Amino acid sequence: MRMSQWAHDTFGQRVPLIRQGIAEALSVALENALDAQKVAQTDHLHPFGFTLMSRKFEALAEAFEDLGDVRVVKPGGSQHELVVLDGKLLFPFRYAKDRSVSVMSARIGDGRPSALVQALFNRFGPEPRMRQLALHDLPPHAVPVAEALGDLPDDTRLVLIAYACNAHSGLLDAWWGEAELLDRTGSLRWHHCEEIPLVQESAAPAGREGEAAAFDQGVPPAPALNPRRGAARLAAPVSEPLPFGPEAASGA
Repeated sequence: MRMSQWAHDTFGQRVPLIRQGIAEALSVALENALDAQKVAQTDHLHPFGFTLMSRKFEALAEAFEDLGDVRVVKPGGSQHELVVLDGKLLFPFRYAKDRSVSVMSARIGDGRPSALVQALFNRFGPEPRMRQLALHDLPPHAVPVAEALGDLPDDTRLVLIAYACNAHSGLLDAWWGEAELLDRTGSLRWHHCEEIPLVQESAAPAGREGEAAAFDQGVPPAPALNPRRGAARLAAPVSEPLPFGPEAASGA
């Protein structure tokens, strides 16, 4: 299947390699979160949530640590390390816990976007097509984080990685693209969004059989934990998915 123009313009011929690395990193982070939940022996999902929050950033750094044009930055005031790959800053976030929410309706976070998120969109997000709020006028709590990002080149681009998962059904789907931050509630307007094929296993895990699938995608592929680290462990490229462009976003 033909590579999308956005993907080619963003990562060139390495698109299959990078996309698979992202899928594997999400799978690793999810497996770690599930392990933490199991060890905690509690019905509360705090261990799962806190582990996933940290490991999704760390697993991305581990996935691409062997590539020469990778930079890991930790902005002041943030506890997370961010991966910058070939001038593209990768930012993963969970937009849903199940398939009842379309990625086109995704919000980044459950409430007011953090100072880091606001600064990232302000510095590296796409030019807004319809400004609803003056997001370039950052609130005082976002200014120190924005200043800490000053070491990154001005032409750095923010690439969002949106995924849906939960502690029972696992990793449901993942998407990547570019979007503008619309308001203080974290609403997004996608300029481009396309699916990331997930790592597949030979058999689906228990509890997934018969689960209803949204977006007419059929039974979702299951995450697979690959214990190897670095870009050398990435397997052969997978076929390209069809992108959803701004037309789809505007119709959501």
